[in-house]
Amino acid sequence: MIETVLAYKDLPADVTTQLSQLFQWTLWLVETGLIARLAWVGGRAGWEHFRPPPGPPAAPGDTARVLLSWIFATVAWPIAASLLMDLLL
Repeated sequence: MIETVLAYKDLPADVTTQLSQLFQWTLWLVETGLIARLAWVGGRAGWEHFRPPPGPPAAPGDTARVLLSWIFATVAWPIAASLLMDLLL
């Protein structure tokens, strides 16, 4: 059988826990901003419901952008963390 030999060592646990904590805090900050943006878009959608703008309403597109940003942020942080761990080696 062929065995794969890894040419790097694992990072110490104190480094990985600090990096993990940093990424978790960043994700919470981004998610808090996205929740605030979603509340703002919802309020603007209610305002546009009672006072229609002259053109098409922007709220549906803004809602889709916020939700897609949320998905990308949630998926991207584990990928970024693993890439950063590989670069630190």
